[in-house]
Amino acid sequence: MDRNIEILKRVEVFSKTLAQNGIDAAIIMQNSDVYYYSGTMPSGMLVISNDNTHFFAIRKGFDRAKEETPLKNLVAVKGISALANLFSDFGIRSNRIGIEMDVLPVDMYFRIKKTFNNAEIVDISHLIRSQRAIKSEYEISLMRESARILDCTMEDAKEIIKPELTEIYISATLEYRARKRGHQGRCRMRGFNGEMLMGHVHSGFRSAYPSGFLKPTTGYGIYPSFPDGASFYKIEKNTPIIVDFLGNYEGYHTDETRVFVVGKLDNEYKKAYDFCMEVMNYLEENAKEGVSTLSIYNHCIKMAKEAGYEENFMGARDNQVPFVGHGIGLEVDEYPFIAKGLDFELKEGMTFAFEPKVAFYGKGAVGVENTYVVRKNSVESLTRYPREIIEL
Repeated sequence: MDRNIEILKRVEVFSKTLAQNGIDAAIIMQNSDVYYYSGTMPSGMLVISNDNTHFFAIRKGFDRAKEETPLKNLVAVKGISALANLFSDFGIRSNRIGIEMDVLPVDMYFRIKKTFNNAEIVDISHLIRSQRAIKSEYEISLMRESARILDCTMEDAKEIIKPELTEIYISATLEYRARKRGHQGRCRMRGFNGEMLMGHVHSGFRSAYPSGFLKPTTGYGIYPSFPDGASFYKIEKNTPIIVDFLGNYEGYHTDETRVFVVGKLDNEYKKAYDFCMEVMNYLEENAKEGVSTLSIYNHCIKMAKEAGYEENFMGARDNQVPFVGHGIGLEVDEYPFIAKGLDFELKEGMTFAFEPKVAFYGKGAVGVENTYVVRKNSVESLTRYPREIIEL
C-alpha cells in the first residue's frame, strides 16, 4: 500500500475507534503517535475526531510537515490555547476529549483541561497502542530492512571483537557501521524514563551487574549518570560476550541478541545457553494467532524452575525482570508483552522481540533474542543471524 494512503487509513480506523468508545476527539502529542498518524514529526497537536475530521495544529516545523504528511488541514499556532477555536472552526465537538495519559506530562494535561474546562478528559493510550500493535505489510517491510541492518551488525561483531579491546570500543564501532547502513542512531521507548542506547556490548560480571533498568542484562556503563551498556573494561578470554543491539530503519525497530566468546565457554554457560535455546524453540513451536501471551510466559517460568534457573532466568537476583518478550515497532516497548500478569491474544501482524536469558550474579550471562511477526499458524523470525554461540 502507498505510504500516504496507509496513513490516511490509520486515521480513518482510529476515528471509528473513537466513535465506538464515545469519544468526540483525540488530541495526539507524543512523537511516535504523531508520526504514526501523520508521517511527520513537528512540534504540535494532531486532532482526530470521531467523524474523521482532523487537523494538525503545528507550533514548529510547519514547512517540513507540509512536505511530509498527506494530511491537509495544517494550521500554524503558538500554543495549546488555540485549540478551542480550532475545534469550533472545524465543527468538532469537545464534550469528551482523549489524550495520551500514559506519556503526556502533567502540565500539558492541565493546559488542555484549562483550554477545555467543561470537557471530560479521558485516556486513549490503550486505543492507540492496540491499533499500532497490528503492523501492516508496509510496516513489516520496514522492519525487515531494520532486521537486515541488525544481522549485519552481528556479522560486524564477529569481525571486530578481539581480546584486550574495550567493550565501549567495540560498541562504538558497531554503532558507527550501523549508522552508515541507515540506522537512525536513536531508539524510542514509551515508558517513563525509558532511555535507550543503540545497543549493548558487555561481558563477564558486567552482564549480570545490578541496575535500575527493567532489563535482564544491562552492562556496567561508563558513568553512574547512565549506568547501562558498554564500559571501559576489556574483553577477556573464555567469557561470554553479549551483543544486544537494536535495528532502526525509518523509525521501525528490531531487537537481536547473540553470544560471542574469545576461546571457549565452560559447561555452566553452555548448559544455560542450551536452555535459552529450548525456550526459544518452545516459543517458535507454539506461538501463533490466538495464543495467550500469559500462557507463554507462565510456561517459560515453569521451564526455568524445572531446569534449576528460577533465580537466574531473566536476570540475576534482584535484577530479574517479569517478562520474556515485548512488542516492538516505532517503540521498543509496544504491545504485546509476554509478561507476568499481562494477557494479550496474539494476532496476525503483531511484532515482538523474545529474549530468554540466564544470568549468574558476579559472573556473567548468556541469552538469545530474535524479533518475530505473528502469522496465522506460526511466527516468522525477522532477525536471522545464526543462533549458535560464536566462538572467535
